[in-house]
Amino acid sequence: MRHLVRSWAWLHRHAIRRVLGVLALGPVFDGWLVAGLSIAGGVDTEFGTGAAEAVKRWATEVWHEAPSEMMWGKFIGREKNSVIQEKTDLEGKPGDEMTFSLTRKLTGEGVQDDEDMEGQEEPAAVYSDTVILHQLRNAVRLKGRMTERRLAFNLRQESKDHLRGWLAEAIDDDIYAKLTVSPAASRTVYPAGVTAVNGLTGANVITTTIIDQTVAKAKKAEPKVWPVRIAGRDWYVLVAHTDVVYDIEQNATWSQTQREANIRGDENPIFTGRAGLWRGTVIHEHEKVPAATNGGAAGDIPWASSLFLGRQAGLLAYGMRPEAWEKEFDYGARIGFCIGAIWGITKAVFNQVDNGVFEIRTARTNN
Repeated sequence: MRHLVRSWAWLHRHAIRRVLGVLALGPVFDGWLVAGLSIAGGVDTEFGTGAAEAVKRWATEVWHEAPSEMMWGKFIGREKNSVIQEKTDLEGKPGDEMTFSLTRKLTGEGVQDDEDMEGQEEPAAVYSDTVILHQLRNAVRLKGRMTERRLAFNLRQESKDHLRGWLAEAIDDDIYAKLTVSPAASRTVYPAGVTAVNGLTGANVITTTIIDQTVAKAKKAEPKVWPVRIAGRDWYVLVAHTDVVYDIEQNATWSQTQREANIRGDENPIFTGRAGLWRGTVIHEHEKVPAATNGGAAGDIPWASSLFLGRQAGLLAYGMRPEAWEKEFDYGARIGFCIGAIWGITKAVFNQVDNGVFEIRTARTNN
């Protein structure tokens, strides 16, 4: 019987060496067997949320999820047919600024019949604008293991989620700030009879008529504000403050149109989360659209500046897409999380003219 037990043990060790021989772990397993330790039992190898091995996964998720948390994420694309055109030429390369070029359509009359073409060529109208890149980061460091144990929720995951949301809002805020900087007077629309913010009254809220007027101005502008083309149809985008959307929803003409003619089921991101549609304009609501309370002659009228946008209204350049890092402190007793990105955003201005932006300035019901 003793001989059979020894034979079984030898066979067991020999089988393990055959499987793990390339790792030269035979002697180690011999020691475990001699000591009577079992290697069976189905024990799983696991890495916790904050493990260093999870860093890459979090960094990947940051880039995939941050754009979806951005209000402007649905309008960003690498094609010229985007409200915000994105370029990534500087990712992983030296440089802190990116130059965008825009060519205007030809306007010459051409030549007819056998008239000489040579000497009557039309020069291409090419303009450029530059985006300066900057880095922005933020971080959270946890006090220690005991702090984490006292909580009923996962403080590490909460910290990561808040950092991701912070970065998305930071990029959103930057886009709002840049798209509304120094609007040209020719690209600013007021209600009928109003020419400045101090001329607004409480009755000068947004209407479908003002949207119609802005669409007409955009089409006739020089240079023209080109709409975004989706599935063969042209669309402008109006990003309005929450109070402004409330006002337009009180408009009887608007309400009837939304009930009877609003499209349903379109899968393009530009339609996701829309407040409604009006004659080729997709209306989106957001509380961070620039707003103030100093309108009117007495400076007491709440007002907002809604953004009416076509293609290439803004230019976005990434030097480093959103990334995330983890770091341990105090011999691993504490952990910190950091997030950041290198980017630049500007309103497209070519030949000293806003390329794809109008502002609609109206009073708002201050709910």
